[in-house]
Amino acid sequence: MNQLSFERHTKTFKTEIVKILFTKAIETFVVPDTKRFKRHCGAYEKHCEDIYWHADSITAIQMINDIKTFYETDLATKKFFNSNGNDVNLCEVLGEFYQAKSEQMTLSKCIRFKASQLLYCHGDMEDFRNYSNKPKLERIESLVICHHNKHSFHSKLLKYFTHIQRLYIGHSLLEELLVKLPKLENLKIVNITRTQLHLITPDFFSDLHSIQLIDLRYNKFDYIERLLFHTHEHVKLFLFGNNWNCTKNLKWMVSHSHDNTSSHRLEIFDRYSLNCTDPKYRARPVLTVMSHKMTLFKACHEDPELKNCTCHISYLRFHEENNEFKPMFSVNCSSAGFVNFPRKLPDNTTTLFFTHNKVKSLNMLCTRNSTYNDVHDIYLDYNEITDVSVLDNCEWFLKFRILSLKGNKLETIPNYAFKNSFEKSHHAMKLYLSDNPWLCSCRLQPRLLKLCQKYELIVDQKRMFCLSKKNDDDIYGRPLMELTKTDVCKHKEFPLNNYEIMSN
Repeated sequence: MNQLSFERHTKTFKTEIVKILFTKAIETFVVPDTKRFKRHCGAYEKHCEDIYWHADSITAIQMINDIKTFYETDLATKKFFNSNGNDVNLCEVLGEFYQAKSEQMTLSKCIRFKASQLLYCHGDMEDFRNYSNKPKLERIESLVICHHNKHSFHSKLLKYFTHIQRLYIGHSLLEELLVKLPKLENLKIVNITRTQLHLITPDFFSDLHSIQLIDLRYNKFDYIERLLFHTHEHVKLFLFGNNWNCTKNLKWMVSHSHDNTSSHRLEIFDRYSLNCTDPKYRARPVLTVMSHKMTLFKACHEDPELKNCTCHISYLRFHEENNEFKPMFSVNCSSAGFVNFPRKLPDNTTTLFFTHNKVKSLNMLCTRNSTYNDVHDIYLDYNEITDVSVLDNCEWFLKFRILSLKGNKLETIPNYAFKNSFEKSHHAMKLYLSDNPWLCSCRLQPRLLKLCQKYELIVDQKRMFCLSKKNDDDIYGRPLMELTKTDVCKHKEFPLNNYEIMSN
């Protein structure tokens, strides 16, 4: 474009120049919308006036470039801060303009975009208390801090930004926020994303009475305590992209996933996208795990019989047919002084730990329509059980997976009690019988030995000893599996014939 000359007071000529400059700007800088660009220029009246009175077209084009920089910065900032959680990386967007010509403050590494009242800081935050021109800070509406390379952040420094409405901290080494934000009446949007942040004080946002949106995505949280708010605004919270550990207590996420009952309304906007990353619940939805935990907690604590028991989720299994995760609960009532089994267990209980109590009978397991029908693993170590004959043709015993009867008062087991079930069951995996006072008599020991040899699911058979006081002294304390028929049938009342000796 050639050198332009014009008369300062000729309005028509000024209009023609502006048209030429806009046309050139559109061709050179690919401005998407001429009308929007003109409106934007109108918002920057001072810059447009400068264009009117510059005869040097190169200078004029440079000014339009500056306007375009402000325009795109404003556009990107508005797109981000009005994004409702859209994944806009503001550090990358504004980083492109870091070298752009703009009014710079005396603070190092910070650039102020005057027209949009946005302050962009790169690297360490300076101590604003030492900045003499605090009125400029007071006019800032948007503060963007990128690549902050310290592990903590001095929240109190923000008290000088009395008109701040939007705060963004991103792409930094920030690890913890232990001091709550100062009282900033105009602050509506806080975004802290793509940092190393894993610890935040629950009251960090409590003095923000106008807060409407909090974005904590793509950090290193595995747990957040219930956040505190003192606002009547509807608050949107974003938490996706963190490493949630669902073995910790995140139940507040369920009660606040869409809370319209409290003095404020907190909605975890991306709640259905949050997944657990811990080994136990990996890839399970956080809300699903926490909902089942709350259901189980209620069932365990509302039943007086279970007041001394603890309950937890053993596993969440996905059912393709129902397209949902079904829980498997574990109930631990060990050392709780029980004389009988509880009449009812929480639905979906599959494992019961009932050791070190005073239970004598297994009848409850075999009651029709029993709550124990789906409890496949039961640990009854160190109770006072003396008889297991009730297990013969017991529906529960046909479906059991693990049964531990260690340390009870069993002296013998009727062959039929286990044989029928072992032959029919396709689920039985482990049966524990050690630490019982086994009677190793001529009639009983061979049967018990044969049972152990035939069914490998009696996994601790090598630790079964002849500890009944009815045993002879030379047999007492010996391993049941090492005894021969000759050892236990050598007395006159049980004479052996040659065939029995040879077969043994």
